[in-house]
Amino acid sequence: MDLTAIASAIADRFLVAAVTPPAGYTEPGTATHLLPNAIASTPTAVVFPPEGEFSYNAQMRTGNLAFPVRWYIAETSDLPRSTQAMYDWAGTLLDQLRAQFELDQGPTVTHAVIDGVRFGKLEYADKEYTGIELSVLVHVVEAFVPTSGGSFDISFDSGFNV
Repeated sequence: MDLTAIASAIADRFLVAAVTPPAGYTEPGTATHLLPNAIASTPTAVVFPPEGEFSYNAQMRTGNLAFPVRWYIAETSDLPRSTQAMYDWAGTLLDQLRAQFELDQGPTVTHAVIDGVRFGKLEYADKEYTGIELSVLVHVVEAFVPTSGGSFDISFDSGFNV
């Protein structure tokens, strides 16, 4: 399983070529799966490493990976205007995976959906932004041959806080 390719494919869905901004807003700046040292321009999307759980059975590994995608809209100097921007961007962002349900990562990725959203203040590199955090749930299935029989579960937490 290539987690870099999956994270990159998620970021691609938030690039300027894939996102039509709401009326009156500028095109997105950057979308990346490699955590930058700072947010250079807004709006921009950052895909964080996932948390996930896997099950192993019958020579298959299946699981769900939850990738946080943070959409940084603007620094929080004008809260009423930034709050309106969150509402305006939400409809656009919630549909970003519709065109590539498998992220071009099949057959390992069976589907990717946005299964959660949070609006508010987001911090990055000691700066505060208003933004939208999306949870992108990626379901994966792949062949796996363990060295011993049985079924077990594994989970992990990326633990990233920037």
